[in-house]
Amino acid sequence: VDGQDHLPQPLLFYQHFEWLKAFNEFRLFENFLANAQFRLEGIERGVEVGENARIDLTEARIALNNRRLSLEQAKVKLTNAALELSTFLWLENNIPVELQPNVIPDINSEPIIDAVFDINQLRDNEVIIEEHPKMISLDFKLQSLDVDRRLSANRLLPRFDVEYNFLTEVPEVARSFNTAEYKGGVNISFPLFLRKERGDLRLAKLKLQDTEFEMNSTRINLINKIDALKQELNSYVNQNTITAQIIEDSAEMLRAEEQKFRLGESSLFLVNSREAKLIESRLKGIDIQNKFFKTKAKLFNSLAVNPDL
Repeated sequence: VDGQDHLPQPLLFYQHFEWLKAFNEFRLFENFLANAQFRLEGIERGVEVGENARIDLTEARIALNNRRLSLEQAKVKLTNAALELSTFLWLENNIPVELQPNVIPDINSEPIIDAVFDINQLRDNEVIIEEHPKMISLDFKLQSLDVDRRLSANRLLPRFDVEYNFLTEVPEVARSFNTAEYKGGVNISFPLFLRKERGDLRLAKLKLQDTEFEMNSTRINLINKIDALKQELNSYVNQNTITAQIIEDSAEMLRAEEQKFRLGESSLFLVNSREAKLIESRLKGIDIQNKFFKTKAKLFNSLAVNPDL
């Protein structure tokens, strides 16, 4: 979308991640609703031929309605996320953009996010803190205060006024000036107590010292914040790996429980329980991915870099 140079970019990024999260949750419940519908139809046929008990039909219908309810809630969440994202999207000439229902986020967003943020370079390269805008701003402030300090110091010096004039009755005629006829003088002034001047100099030195402390504190805070975000990113990489394994194992347990149910060695209640665990693990994976993306944006914003949109 054009005209993004005047947008609050951090909010735009975060809202896009919320939209992506809501879409992933909606698609998840949509798939499991189809599974619940298919399972209910199978149970209905099993009840008709006497292979399943009627209570299994009730259990399957409860599961189906739970999936429908979750899907409706996810749909509302997705709609709200799309509307909130739309408030940050504008075309040229300040024309607002509204996301249409058929517009969906790119599911494989991580390579795009890494390319926009140049995240690999941000994670691997050493950060030059002195080039951070906050540090540059404080350095300019320090230079300005140093000028004030030198000006205050100069006010403590005596003032010398030297005067030298040629005397002539016709100053408009250049040759009328006579070097033997001139008037000169020296005027020296010096304050008696210098209370104000000394106070101004002391105040200027204190302001200079305070700004130096502020620079050191800002430098340490930036270093700690950036290091913490890098460690958080590394943690989310591990969390994503662990969550992926949990999802894979939960899906395997569900498949095994469904196989046992078809053989009459399990119950529909256990199948639904296994499915609920799988849904829970996938939702957790979606949430971790969302936090992972937001942490990348936080690292990017902490370095105050303009993205290549």
